[in-house]
Amino acid sequence: MNDFAFHFHGAWLHARPSGALWWPGAGLLCVSDLHLGKADRLARRGGAMLPPYEGRDTLLRLDAEIAATGATTVICLGDSFDDAEAAATLAPDLADWLARLAAGQRWVWVEGNHDPGPLALP
Repeated sequence: MNDFAFHFHGAWLHARPSGALWWPGAGLLCVSDLHLGKADRLARRGGAMLPPYEGRDTLLRLDAEIAATGATTVICLGDSFDDAEAAATLAPDLADWLARLAAGQRWVWVEGNHDPGPLALP
């Protein structure tokens, strides 16, 4: 699957097959609704037991998007975590992975309705 490039207010933007939005002229990658910790939240609240792989899969796809685009700025447009507890209890390996992704880049967290602030994240 290919990008869909379109012109918006004087800038070329690319809708990526992953759902991310890439602005090459600004080196900016926008993502949203990562919902890290969703399986844990469902388990905590007595919901369906899901395999605990969604965090790794999400970060693997995000890592691939950053590598493919060479983004220097990443904006997470909200709902990055499924709830505040998911952000606070993110598995150490996933927290380290997220810190590595954010290192050396401008990283902007936008609060969503699921995540009231990214707390102590990079």
